[in-house]
Amino acid sequence: MIPNKNYSEEYALSFLPHRIAESVRKAAALYRGNINEVRLRTDCPVYITAGNKNVKCSAGCTQDEMLSVVRALCGNSLYCHSETIKEGYICTSCGLRAGVCGRAVTENGKIISVTDITSVSIRIPHRYPGAADGLCRLICDSAFKGMIIYSPPGGGKTTALREICARLAAPPYSLRIAVVDTRFEICGGLGGDLSVDALCGYPRAKGMETAVRTLSPQLIVCDEIGSAEDAAAVGNSFGAGVPCVVSAHAASVEELYMKDYMKQLCESGAFSCAVGLGLRDGKFMFDITSLGNARRSAAPVA
Repeated sequence: MIPNKNYSEEYALSFLPHRIAESVRKAAALYRGNINEVRLRTDCPVYITAGNKNVKCSAGCTQDEMLSVVRALCGNSLYCHSETIKEGYICTSCGLRAGVCGRAVTENGKIISVTDITSVSIRIPHRYPGAADGLCRLICDSAFKGMIIYSPPGGGKTTALREICARLAAPPYSLRIAVVDTRFEICGGLGGDLSVDALCGYPRAKGMETAVRTLSPQLIVCDEIGSAEDAAAVGNSFGAGVPCVVSAHAASVEELYMKDYMKQLCESGAFSCAVGLGLRDGKFMFDITSLGNARRSAAPVA
């Protein structure tokens, strides 16, 4: 399955020094330009992730080049991005997200700043039209309550959510969808297909509360539920009559249930099913677990 490259890798490469960008282009040429990630580390070779493979590029990244990349991603205003840098990422004005790490400065157990950034991972969102059509049919079923999509990091959860938004916001469904996009990853990859109400940068719980109170959505979509507060907000939305489609990090339903707040949420009736996301022969596969009767279906949804 080849993505719709409306979000060009060239935009991501525009933040890199010329020699590094050229090295990335040469490595990517072997994979038809389908780059999911560009990873820079100070004084180390540059790597790209393409086709589920980590590919070494010919160029490395110096300390000065790392600083120039960080400044470029921040629009030459590190101060304006200081809060998200503390959280481990930078988001550009067009929705591209880069993970960052370096030396944390702490005070009373809390991170107050991050200095000496030594690693940057630029994630490139892609569109896969049709990839989530099977999930969309489940969501539009009259018995639908909600859905949680799980996979390990990098498994395509955000891509699946993005395709759900694009498909269900458009005719013939034309649902009123509120997207709580805390890290600017879902809506940034939709481009001109953004027919949703986007609460960008909101904390997840606050975003869901705001959506229910002010936007009268028919569906709330939220990425990476990861705290008891987030789970409570999903439950409150369900209690208000608004189903949620959310994602979480886990390799199995059993791993989901290892977190008490997630176990309680899954058993509360807020979700009709849990969807394990995988990639097989270049296509997304979905392993469905009914949370109503705990029956498991190993068959992928077409």
